[in-house]
Parts: sequence; structure tokens; C-alpha cells
Amino acid sequence: MPRDISLANLVKVIQECQGFSQSADISERMLLEKDLGITGDDGDDLFDEIERQFSISVFCENYSIRDAFGMTDNQCFFHSEGYDPFLNWLRSLFGETQYEVKDITVGQLYEAIVKIKERQNHG
Repeated sequence: MPRDISLANLVKVIQECQGFSQSADISERMLLEKDLGITGDDGDDLFDEIERQFSISVFCENYSIRDAFGMTDNQCFFHSEGYDPFLNWLRSLFGETQYEVKDITVGQLYEAIVKIKERQNHG
């Protein structure tokens, strides 16, 4: 059964999905990657779990989580696992696209989930 969308339930999903204890202090101001260490496949797993727990589609065509954050084509949510800034810089010398990680907080993620749910219910 889907959970109601609330900040408290989002924190529970993060705790469960990422293996944090239930007593872990996760606030709405914490950054997913920098503060909580969610990156790469762990971030993908979190979005999958958000979809299951809140009965939404975070990457649907008509309005996705990328739209909710106003992201550009060169932005992504998480670094890949094993990210190395030096290698990223080196690749840029050869013309490879550099991706910028969009810093998002738990609170911003909650607001995006609410927007997505509203759009999918009325869209």
C-alpha cells in the first residue's frame, strides 16, 4: 500500500532504502549527495523506491523530477560511483560533455514529489 506523501515519510524511505538507522537525524536541509552520501546506483535505487512508496513516476514524459527541478541537459542528480574530479577534468580536455550535479536537499526532493503527484493526478 502506498504511503502518504509527507516529509516524515520521505525521511523514512531514505532511511530504509539507504540503510540508515531509524534514529538517524535527517533534516529537510540536508543535501542528498554531500550530506547523506547518496550517489550513483544508490541514488537510482532511492528514486525507484520513491516511485514504489508514493505511487508516482519520477521520470514520466509529461512531467518528471528533472522538470520539477528545472534541470538542463548537462545536469544530473548524482555523481557516478567512483567519481574522480581529475578524470572528469581530463575528459573535458578531449571535448567530452561535463555533467554538473544538481545539489538538492531532502526538503526540495519532498516538494518535487508533491508537484509530480499533483501533475500526475490532474494531468
